[in-house]
Amino acid sequence: RFLSEDGTSRDNLCASRPGNNVDPFGSDVNSMDSVDSGCTMGALDSQSSNATASTSEHVVWEIEVPKLMLPSSVTVEVIVVNIVSAGHVFVQQHTHPTYHALRSLDQQMFLCYSQPGTPTLPSPAEVGVICAAPSVEGAWWRAQVITFYKETDEVEIRYVDYGGYDRVKIDTLRQIRSDFVTLPFQGAEVLLDNIAPQPGEDRFSTEANSALEDLTRGLALLAQVSNYDNNTGLPLVQLWKMVGDELISINRTLAERGFSTWVESF
Repeated sequence: RFLSEDGTSRDNLCASRPGNNVDPFGSDVNSMDSVDSGCTMGALDSQSSNATASTSEHVVWEIEVPKLMLPSSVTVEVIVVNIVSAGHVFVQQHTHPTYHALRSLDQQMFLCYSQPGTPTLPSPAEVGVICAAPSVEGAWWRAQVITFYKETDEVEIRYVDYGGYDRVKIDTLRQIRSDFVTLPFQGAEVLLDNIAPQPGEDRFSTEANSALEDLTRGLALLAQVSNYDNNTGLPLVQLWKMVGDELISINRTLAERGFSTWVESF
């Protein structure tokens, strides 16, 4: 089911709320067994619709999808999937039990949204709406509306699985199918602890951003949440990579190479 333009649900159009049918391990929710021929309602969606028949299904932005957060003070394996700046990245926990379902979800969304006629996101868009957004090479990714720009009919979105921000026309976005929001968001947004831009600068340089990319590209890293940012609430993390038998701090390497300033924690 998809949400119709007037806010009512229609057959084979998007239902807006998955209710409590969230599989914490993503074992079957997004398996290829549930791939249908397009955007028709799958078995899980049908079950969800029946289970929530007595509740409202027309408020797409009331979807509550769990985020896969990094555990506090525990070292976990991650991969960097998007670099906003040298001090601001998105990571995925590629060893987490839910991670394997992401590829299947990507395939299902590609099959669904590659077809014509899927409902666009209503305008004006509400901040917090979960939607489907076109991405690279024809892919469709889950995204969340961060800001709506009424004067240009554009929105700023955050990709919730692969990270990063983009500003796009609202008519490029599509309503999300309810069984596409059962998998926890896989992209964790974090800040690197103990580093800051060079003195006199309010942002990291392009060279610093490139250096971080070189240090992390294609590598499994170790991450640990050491604190939380007072302004944004985002986790502050330490990142390490293995070089032979040696554990190398990504944070400290950026400072030692002159791409950032080291700031001691208090």
